[in-house]
Amino acid sequence: MLITLVLFIVGGAKVEYDKNNDKDSSAVEKSKSTTSSKKSDEISLVGIFYSSSGETADIQSVGENKWEITYSTSDGNVTGNFKTKWQKVGELYKSTSLMEKSDGYSGFKVSVEYETPENITITMSDGNVSHQMVFTKEKPATNAKYTAVLKGDLSAFEGQFSNDTFNKTIVDSGFTYGGYSPEDYYNNRTTVFPSIRKNGYWNGITSHGNFVVKSSDLPKQVNGYYEVHVYGANSGANNATLTFFLVPPKVKGPDGTVSDEKRVFQKDADGKPHLLEYQEPQWWKKYQDISTLTS
Repeated sequence: MLITLVLFIVGGAKVEYDKNNDKDSSAVEKSKSTTSSKKSDEISLVGIFYSSSGETADIQSVGENKWEITYSTSDGNVTGNFKTKWQKVGELYKSTSLMEKSDGYSGFKVSVEYETPENITITMSDGNVSHQMVFTKEKPATNAKYTAVLKGDLSAFEGQFSNDTFNKTIVDSGFTYGGYSPEDYYNNRTTVFPSIRKNGYWNGITSHGNFVVKSSDLPKQVNGYYEVHVYGANSGANNATLTFFLVPPKVKGPDGTVSDEKRVFQKDADGKPHLLEYQEPQWWKKYQDISTLTS
C-alpha cells in the first residue's frame, strides 16, 4: 500500500508538471502571435522613396494599412491607392495587392518588402517589364559635377549640337559654310553650331543668339534631371527665354527613357522635349576621306 501511494504522488507531480509546461507553451505562442500582429500593425510606409533612375515617390497613410502613393512619370505625377496585407516570411514582412490609379488604370500590382524602417522595397508592375518601377529609401548616387548645375554651372553638359542634315550642308559647301575655311572646321574654330556653355547657351549661326543663366532663376532638379532657363543676352537672342532639360547618365529623361550617356533636351514651343544631338569630335571624318581633309 505504501509503495502504491508513493508512485501515485510521483505520477501526480509529473502530470501537474506537464500541465504547467503546456500552459507556459501556450502563453509563449500567444505572446509570439500578439507580437507578430502588433508588429505588422505598426509598419509605416510614410515617406519619400527613390528609384535608381531618379524618380521619386511620396507615400502617405490614409487609414490602417491603407496608403496613397504619388510618383513621377514622363507624363507628370500619378497618384494611386493600395492596401497592405502583411505576411511574415523569415525576417521580412511582405504584401502584394492591386493599386487603384488616379488615371483609372487598375492593372498595377504593388509588392512591398519590409525589413526595417530604412530597408523597404516597393515594386509596381503590370506585367510589362518596361513599366515596372522599383522604389527604396536609398537615394541614387549623384555626381558632384552634375549637381553643380544647381548653382548655374553647366560645364558638365558643355558641348556642340548638330545633326546629319546640317553636317552635310557644311560638307557640301566645301567646309566654307558661314564664311569659314576648312581648317577652321577641322580645328573647331567656328561658331556655327548651337552649344551649351558654362553659363548658358549659344544658338549658333541662325541668329548668333547668346543666352545666359540668371542668378535669380537658377536651375532646379526635377525627377533626377535638371530644368534650366536661359535668357537672351544680346540682340540675336531677341529677348527670348529658352528651357532645357539636362539629363545625367542613367537617369530617366523627360522622354521617359534612360541612357548611359548624358543628354540635353530643349523644350519646344508646343511644350514637348526635343533631344539635341551632341556633335562627335572630329565629326568631319565621317563625311570625307581624311587624306583629302589633311592635304
